[in-house]
Amino acid sequence: MLVLCAATAGADVWDLQDQNDDTATGTRNELRHGGEQMHDLAVRPGPLADEDWYRVYQYRDTSWEAVVDGASGDVVNGFQLERIATDGTTVLQAAPVAFQARYLRWMNTGAFDESGERLRVSGAFCGTSCGADDVYAIRVRETTVYVPRFNNSGTQGTVLILQGAPAHQSVDVRMVFRSAAGALLHTIATQVPFEGGLVLNLSAIPQLAGTSGHVIIGHSGGYGGLAVKAVAVEPATGFTFDTPGVSMPH
Repeated sequence: MLVLCAATAGADVWDLQDQNDDTATGTRNELRHGGEQMHDLAVRPGPLADEDWYRVYQYRDTSWEAVVDGASGDVVNGFQLERIATDGTTVLQAAPVAFQARYLRWMNTGAFDESGERLRVSGAFCGTSCGADDVYAIRVRETTVYVPRFNNSGTQGTVLILQGAPAHQSVDVRMVFRSAAGALLHTIATQVPFEGGLVLNLSAIPQLAGTSGHVIIGHSGGYGGLAVKAVAVEPATGFTFDTPGVSMPH
């Protein structure tokens, strides 16, 4: 875990860099899974209200969560956490402002990895009066759940079981099924209901009948917000083979 504190009054260490400057869309400051940094929103020369930009490289079919908390001073009131499109202008998501902490959760449902989107933290209540004591922490987690094996071939069939954590909301899920060689077999987008679960008999899905491989599950439940298990059943013997879903460690 990397945590860096403000170095000088009026600018954090990223504000002072030539190539890693976090004050513009072209920043090279990147947050990967498990990354955590401390920044301030101290006024910039001008005076201009500070805003901090971050790159987040997203692999295809994955899901992500960005959290800003630990705000101090005047940052507590009014600040914004947004996900910005590759054009550097269009706001794709804005975090709810009902709480002092802010969070965003999203999925990369495109056919390719995504490296052009940015996160932006801005809009502190203090504006051009913000000082070096007006700080916050930001961290990013990949929330994808990986199921390394399902098997509908031969005499076996697999049941996939999903349960959302009690986060007072339903969980959107997107399941991508691939063969052991990586070929796309099928994609299912659905929802795990609030305080409920979801059970899928994979052998009954025509596109997956007679196949085997692995599952990549993106979701909106946040890190650790979705529990998954695949159970392969051998009817002739009654044996079952459990494969738990796993998330990226941090």
